[in-house]
Amino acid sequence: MKIAIPSQGKTLDSLSNDRFARAEFFVIYDLDKGEIVEVIENTANEAHGMGPKVSQMLAEKGVNVLILESVGQNAFEVLKAAGIEVYLTKKDTLANIIENYKNGKLEKVENATH
Repeated sequence: MKIAIPSQGKTLDSLSNDRFARAEFFVIYDLDKGEIVEVIENTANEAHGMGPKVSQMLAEKGVNVLILESVGQNAFEVLKAAGIEVYLTKKDTLANIIENYKNGKLEKVENATH
């Protein structure tokens, strides 16, 4: 199972990024392997419409779960259509966020947060 987290850096010690579609990186962590399997540098710079584009890219990467601080309506619709589960976190290290997910401490999102 692959988890994606918008991040400020490339390691599990990095902090999450509160700007989903504008995050510097997306870290993809494989729960079954217990390791980061891909780090995607976000080079997109369009003024509008980034949420759905990033959501589609994560779907194409085989992501099953997205953990973030907030999600807009358009991005959420693409994620939902792709079958990607969305969970909310507060700012933390990626390692702590993954542990919180594994321990069932994160809230599953059923609607956009803004």
